[in-house]
Amino acid sequence: MSFEINDTTSLILQRSLANAAKEAERSMIRISHGKQVEAMENAANMMIAEGIESQRRGSQQAIQNAQMGMNMLSTAESGLSNMAENLQRIRELTVQRENGTMSEENKAAIDSEIDALTEEIDRVAGSTAYGDQKLLDGSSEDVTLQIGANAEKETNSLKVGDAFTAVSSGDLALDRTAPDFLDRIDNALSAINGKRADIGAMSNRLESAIDNLYIQNENLTASQSRIRDVDIAAETSKLTQNQILQNSSASLLAQANQNASIASLLL
Repeated sequence: MSFEINDTTSLILQRSLANAAKEAERSMIRISHGKQVEAMENAANMMIAEGIESQRRGSQQAIQNAQMGMNMLSTAESGLSNMAENLQRIRELTVQRENGTMSEENKAAIDSEIDALTEEIDRVAGSTAYGDQKLLDGSSEDVTLQIGANAEKETNSLKVGDAFTAVSSGDLALDRTAPDFLDRIDNALSAINGKRADIGAMSNRLESAIDNLYIQNENLTASQSRIRDVDIAAETSKLTQNQILQNSSASLLAQANQNASIASLLL
């Protein structure tokens, strides 16, 4: 057995000790962060994971957008429902007024209530709003919801403003003095209920979009997790392995250094 000053065994053990220490440190960092993908380790997977992250967060925001859109539609439908109820009462009063048993005083009282209800329809049309956005005065016909994570409008947006058209008494042609007033009321009711049906159809479409976005978000999260998240059990096992290698290398390095020092006894 020869004894040399430059012991290559010691150098090999030093390299093994450094590698084991580096891998153990890397495992501890991964476990503490819960992530396994870093740009310096796997640039391709990092880019894929970040792309999925953009889609995932975009779909989450799209869910909120669609839910806010449903709230907006619900607010508009509530206003239209109130208008329909007032129109039903106006129709009831109009039928009552046409009865021959009504005196002029009775008819005047009925006319007063009809006028008040007509004014209430106008008030509801002007005051129904979602935040600062009026819904039933004709100013929201261009409202479009972003219900997708991407920029393509054909597949990621939905125009709901078509359901928000003007519905004031003037738009409904409610003129109490007109000879065909009862027919006008029926036409107004038909128009109001048609708009409510449009809102209902749009709400159902948004609900379907929300369900699809939830499924999409779940799949994106699962895909991202497989790429980016660390397997705690596997990484803990790897940490233990590297700690054992680290301790073994340190012990062997001490022995290698001791063997090299024997050369000095030969002097």
